[in-house]
Order: sequence, then structure tokens, then C-alpha cells
Amino acid sequence: EPTGRPVVIKRILPHLARQTTFVSMFIDEARIGSRAKHPNLVEVYELGQVGTDLFLVMEYLVGENLAGLVRRLTKRNERISYSLCAYIIAEVCDGLHFAHELKDDDSGKPLELVHRDVSPQNVFVTYGGDIKLLDFGVATASQRLTETASGEVKGKYAYMSPEQCRGEQLDRRSDLFSLGTVLYELTTLRRLFKRSNELQVMRAITEDPIPRPTHEMPDYPPELEAICVRALARDPEQRYASAAEMRQDLLAAIQVFGKEGDPQEAIASKFARIFSDRMTQKRELLEQVRRGGDLTNLLTPEVDAQVEVPIVNLKDATPLSNVRKPTTVPAKARRRRSYAFLIAFLLASLGGAGVGAYLRMRSRPAAIKQEPVAAVAVPATAIDAPDVTVAVEAVEEVPPPAPVDEYIVISVDTDPDGVTIKVDGEQRGTTPLDVKVKKGEQPFAIELAQAGFDTHKLDVVPDRDQRLYFALMRQQKKIVPVKTPPKKDRKPGFRRFD
Repeated sequence: EPTGRPVVIKRILPHLARQTTFVSMFIDEARIGSRAKHPNLVEVYELGQVGTDLFLVMEYLVGENLAGLVRRLTKRNERISYSLCAYIIAEVCDGLHFAHELKDDDSGKPLELVHRDVSPQNVFVTYGGDIKLLDFGVATASQRLTETASGEVKGKYAYMSPEQCRGEQLDRRSDLFSLGTVLYELTTLRRLFKRSNELQVMRAITEDPIPRPTHEMPDYPPELEAICVRALARDPEQRYASAAEMRQDLLAAIQVFGKEGDPQEAIASKFARIFSDRMTQKRELLEQVRRGGDLTNLLTPEVDAQVEVPIVNLKDATPLSNVRKPTTVPAKARRRRSYAFLIAFLLASLGGAGVGAYLRMRSRPAAIKQEPVAAVAVPATAIDAPDVTVAVEAVEEVPPPAPVDEYIVISVDTDPDGVTIKVDGEQRGTTPLDVKVKKGEQPFAIELAQAGFDTHKLDVVPDRDQRLYFALMRQQKKIVPVKTPPKKDRKPGFRRFD
């Protein structure tokens, strides 16, 4: 801008600019963004047009999205505290609730806005610690130019709600399920619904058991798990009624965890350490823009895109939510479904019979089951055969191989760094540290000690690879009272008190 303030220009790709649907969605995003003036929402300054090209002038943010943050933490084998995670999601709740409450300027009626794409890619954290919710491009509202057809799905698959996957009517509670998924992944550094294809992703969201966060993180706070349980309820009636209600629970959890000072300063300090390379590159890029230089070497939009964030461990998981919203199917549709199922069953039976016969023919020699037969004594004279002597060589039984010890890795990170770790009394090093131990069911003791902080102890069962994070509490200074001698022991005379 002429004032020197950096801005972002967002425009439609040329091959999409000729499609009426995309143009209408672009205008809808401008309308919503111009009304959504909130500290936790990205600001849209104006909608412009040059020839036939539309563009948006938007707020320029310097920082990283949560997807990049999770990948960078995974790469560095680090974590951020549960308190900061709760703060980030609470700030998103504040902006999201404001958007949900938007009303039409003329009629005063609620816009009934649903973001539909709440995901780590659309939650932005600036290097100064500000939290912004981005991209209302696929949001739905009562007065949009574009309407989503019944059954049409929009948004990122792994962060959709169950009703969104089924193409049903949505309300604000759909966004809260998506935000619950973001909270789960930010606190565990595990992908909750990522699968090999979109169909399996939707099945995971709508049907498969959802593992509790404590299955991934043994030290996961119960206050935060309760929030995940409610936000990720498959029945919208069991979720939070509003983002403001979810935010209140998150703020209450932060009080239980204990404040770490100013959360914005804590985030800024963490980002300055783990994103120092990106901060330098973006600062140089902005200086180049202000000088009017040629922007040939732009930064990649996604940091550490090659890093794969692990998927949740579904084995032996305690289900967090198995609730499915009941749906009513008309009688005619039920009859059609019954006929289709009957035809599919007959085809499958015929095909299965053919495959089964083929497999039986292939495996008949090995598949014949020998029934026990009673021994019959036959006289030797009844057998017309020469005497045959068979030599049997004794074969020494080979002993089974000795069991091989299986090891797992416990990744321990702390705030502050450099905390001494002891495993069953044996010193292993300082944090951050990967502790390799034998896999088993017998718990072992981890002790964390640092001068000036309270010592923390925890029993861990080494049944799988785990990631542990601890925020040590500073020791409180002891106030030693000064003993005043009794009056009878005081000697008479003049005393100075200056």
C-alpha cells in the first residue's frame, strides 16, 4: 500500500476465473471477510477488479499455520505445553464464535455461518503470538450467492464432521467437531483420521472407534481429554452448543495447568527458536518487496512438507466416541436398499462359490482331514508281498530359537530443556532425549530433576513407543521468619532504627 503497510493480494486462478461458481464463492468470501472484524480472524480490506480479474486485498500475516507447526515439532522431536495448546484453540474459539454470531446488516437476521474448513492449515500463528482463523472461501451462510447442492461435500476430508461427510445439513456444531480434531492433533502430534484414501477417512470419522488422547500420551490431562470427548462426539446434540462454551472449558483447563506467564510471549519465544530459519527468510523477503526487487525465490508455503506426522495407534485403543447420529430412511428407499442388497448378496454368493471351489481344487491334497481309523490286525499270510526292511534315521530335535529382546523408544521433552532423566534410578542424560528400553508390561520409574524446579516422577509402562512432555514447576522460595526476642530479654537503652 502507499502507506507502506504490506498486504496480501488473493486472486482466482485464470482457468477458474471463467467459472461462475468460483467467482461467486470468491465474492462470498469477500462479503464474509469484510464483516468479520475480530482480532482472531484474518481481515479483508477490500474487493477489487482489474479488467475481468477479481482480487482480494487482505491482511499480511507473518508466521506459520498449525500444520507447519506440528510438522516442525515432529521433525525436531519437541512439543509445546498443554497450556499453550489450550490457549491457541481457545483463541480460535473466540474468533469462530464471533463469525457464527454474524448478522445481516440490513435485516439483523443471523447469517447462520458455518466455516466448513476448520483445519490446521487454516489456523495461523504469527511470530508475535497472535492467533488467526483463515479462509472463509467454502463457508456456508444463509445469504450466499452460491448454494451447496444437497449431498455435496466441501472442506478437507480429514477434518470434516460426521454429518459433513454424509452431506447433511450443517450448523455451527460441525465446526466444533473439526476444531476438536485440531485440538487432538496439536496436543498429541498424531493424525487422528488420516487414512490411505478418502473413503477410509470418511469411514474413520463416521464409524470407527476414536482412540482417547491418553492412549497416545499417558500424561494427557483429564481436563483436556474431557474437552476432546465432548467436541468429538459424533452426535451433534452431545457436543458443545457454541464455540464460546468450548472456550470457557479451555480457559478453565488453563487455570488448572497453571499459567506460564504471557501466552503470546511464550509462543513468540518458542517460534523464535524453532522457526529461526523461516523468520530470517521472511524478513529478507519483505525487505526485498519494499525495495521493489524481483520476487523470483519465494518461500515454500508449507514448512517441512516432507515430514510425515504419525497416525494414531488404533490397536487396543479405548474408544472415545462410538455414537452415531440415527438417520431415518424412507420406506421406499429401504425397499430399494433391500433389493440392491439381495442382488449383491446373490452375486457375491455365486462369485464366492466359484472362488471357493477353485481354492478347494488347488488345496485339496493338503485340505483332506484324516479321520482316526481303528487298528485292524491282519495275519501275515494274508499279505502277498516280500519282506521289506525300512531303516529309519533318528533326527535330532532342533531347539526353538532364543527369544529376541524387543525395544521401544520413549521420547521425553521438557520445559525447560536440559532436565536430567533417571530411569529406575539410572541416569540416562538430559532432555530432549530418546530413552530406549525393553518392551514389556512391567512399569518403570522416570525421574526428572533440575536445579530450581520441583522433581517430577512418573511410572511408565513400556508397551509401545511413546512421546512424553513435562512442564516442570519452579520451586517456591521459602520465607524464613525472623525470630524477635521476647520483651523481657531486651536490654534497656537507646536504639537506632535507621
